[in-house]
Amino acid sequence: MSRPKILRRNFVKKTGQFTLAASAASASSMPSSAKTVTIGNSTETRHVDVLVAGGGFAGVMAAIGARQYDHQVVLIEPHNVLGGQGVAGGVAGFCGDTARVNRPFAELISTLSNYNLIAPYNPNSDRRPYDLEGCAFFLQELVLAKGIYPFLHAQVIDARTDLDGRVCDVLAVAPGKRILYRPKMVIDATGDCFLAHAAGLQTMHEGKNAQLPMSLYFTLWDTGGAVKPFLPQNCPSWEHDEELPMTTLHEFSSGKIEVKMKVIGFDSVDGESLSKAEMHARRQMMGLIYYLQTHGYRGKLYDRYALASVSRQIGIRGSRRIIGEHVLREEELKERTRFNDIVAVGTYHIDYHWPDRLERAGTGITTPLDPYAIPLRSLIAKGSQNLLVAGRCASADQMAMSSMRVMATCAQMGFAAGKAAVQCLDEGLPLSDVSVQKIQTALTNDGQSLNLSQYGEYLKEQRESVQNAK
Repeated sequence: MSRPKILRRNFVKKTGQFTLAASAASASSMPSSAKTVTIGNSTETRHVDVLVAGGGFAGVMAAIGARQYDHQVVLIEPHNVLGGQGVAGGVAGFCGDTARVNRPFAELISTLSNYNLIAPYNPNSDRRPYDLEGCAFFLQELVLAKGIYPFLHAQVIDARTDLDGRVCDVLAVAPGKRILYRPKMVIDATGDCFLAHAAGLQTMHEGKNAQLPMSLYFTLWDTGGAVKPFLPQNCPSWEHDEELPMTTLHEFSSGKIEVKMKVIGFDSVDGESLSKAEMHARRQMMGLIYYLQTHGYRGKLYDRYALASVSRQIGIRGSRRIIGEHVLREEELKERTRFNDIVAVGTYHIDYHWPDRLERAGTGITTPLDPYAIPLRSLIAKGSQNLLVAGRCASADQMAMSSMRVMATCAQMGFAAGKAAVQCLDEGLPLSDVSVQKIQTALTNDGQSLNLSQYGEYLKEQRESVQNAK
C-alpha cells in the first residue's frame, strides 16, 4: 500500500553526491596516491509546468493534451523509444476502437495508413496490427511536431508529497544526469504507478501469480529453406500442443510471424522478479521455437522459420494501480454506469488471463462489453491536488482494468489527464476544484467523443453473437 512521506532532509540527502571513502582498515593496502572516489552526479533542479512520467500511449497523449504554447511539458521515458507496451513490449497491434479516439491519435493512424504501416480498420476485429518500428518512428515525430521533446533513457526513482497533498519533488535519473523536478502538475503514466507509489500515495497490487500474466513477444521469419533446430541447455521441452505455454501466432504474407507467449510467476514492480522474468521468458522462448520447428503447432510445421527479433522488454498486462477518488468496478462496466465526470470511453471486452496457469486452458474470461464510461475521478490519486494517473495504472479493480488497459483506451485516459492539467495551470486550481464540463468541452473539441452511442460499431457482432447464444 502507501509509503511514508519523505522528509525534505532525507530526500535532499538522496539527491546529492555520495562519497565512498576508504576505511582505515584498508588504507594501508591502498597506494599513497589513492583518493576518495565520488559516486554519482550532482543534482540539477528544474522547474516545470507538467511532468509526465512514462512514454507509452497514455503518457504521449497526456503530454500532447497538456501542451500549450506557454506550458513547459516534460515527458520522460526509460526506454529508447516512445510507445510503451505497444513498441518496447512488442505488442504491435491496437486493441480498442481506433476509429474514434482523439485528434492526435487520428493523426498517427492517418500517417501509418499513408505508408501502409497499419491494417485497415475492421470494427469486427478486436486487434488492428501495425508495423512496430514504423509506429515507434512516427509516434516520435508526432510528439516532436507538437513541441514536446521526449527525454528518453530517463526514469523516476523517487518523489515527495508536501503537507498540502501536492507532489512537489520528483527525482529522475538518466545516463550522466540526476534531475530534481519541481513540477506544478504531475501525470503518472508509468503503467506501474512508480511515481505515485514513490510519492507515498495509496495503491493496490495483487503480486505474482495473482496479477495478470506477462507475455513475451518475438518474431520469426521464413528463411526459404529448412533450418537446423537446436534446444539449448536449461530450456524447456514439450511433446504436445496442449502442454505449451499459451501461444498466439500472427502470420503475415511477407513471411513474418509475430509470436505472443505467456509467462507466469513473476511480479513486474519488483525489479529482481522482473529481471528473472526476462531471463526465464527467453529460455521458454527457445524451447517454444524448437517445438514449432520440430513438432509444429495446430497441424502446421514451422521448420523453415528462424528467430529474427525479440521485444525490447517483456510485455506487462497489469500490476500496481492507483487508489483514486473513484475505483472503477467490473460491475460498473457491465452495467454501463453513467458518470457525470466521464472523460474517456472503454470499448474492449474483459480480457482476464489466468494468472497462475501457463497453458491456454480456454484463455480466461473474455466477456463482451458495451461501450462504457471512465470518470475523471478514476484518474485522480486519492487525496492529491496535482497528481493524475493514466493508462493501466488508473484506479480500477483488476477485472475492469483487464478491459481498460488497451492502447486506444489508454490514449483517451492520457489525453483527458493532460486536459485536466491544463485547466489546473490556466486557472490556478487544485484537482479538487476543476470544472469537469470545461475538460469535457476541451476533449470533444479535440475529437475525443464522450457519447457512448458513437462507439457501438466496434465489436458489435461479437456482442450480438454472445447475446443470441443466451
